[in-house]
Amino acid sequence: NEGKPVLGICNGFQILTEASLLDGALMTNSYPKFICDWTYLKVENNNTIFTSRFNEGEVIKIPVAHKEGNYYNTPERLNELNNNHQVAFRYVNQKGHLTNESNPNGSVENIAGITNSKGNVLGLMPHPERAAESILGSKDGLKLFLSMVDYFSNE
Repeated sequence: NEGKPVLGICNGFQILTEASLLDGALMTNSYPKFICDWTYLKVENNNTIFTSRFNEGEVIKIPVAHKEGNYYNTPERLNELNNNHQVAFRYVNQKGHLTNESNPNGSVENIAGITNSKGNVLGLMPHPERAAESILGSKDGLKLFLSMVDYFSNE
């Protein structure tokens, strides 16, 4: 409520939805097994505390590791999330196209991460902390944390 940043990754995203800090629910993957793999995400909104270092439309490589990561919401709320630019990330293929094959868990509209209406709360299923150094396979996740550093440096 005070506008402080709150970040929920994977189970943290689940907790944020259960606590009603973020809208929607995370359900069992459409393929009901634990998934641990690399995914590509498209940055849908770079105007948040967490995404300012990304370019809008940028495709990044971030891993997922979950069994209950299938984001769901009602059609009405999805319209609101889209109209309010609250969808931060979507699962895409390497070229940035939304496809069923690029969606690892069956999330509605390929949603991988959302913010609250103020943009200070972000929940995402992929693990940016596991993509923060090239030796790990990607350093794309580092930009999320550097975006937060920029925010706190200007506070």
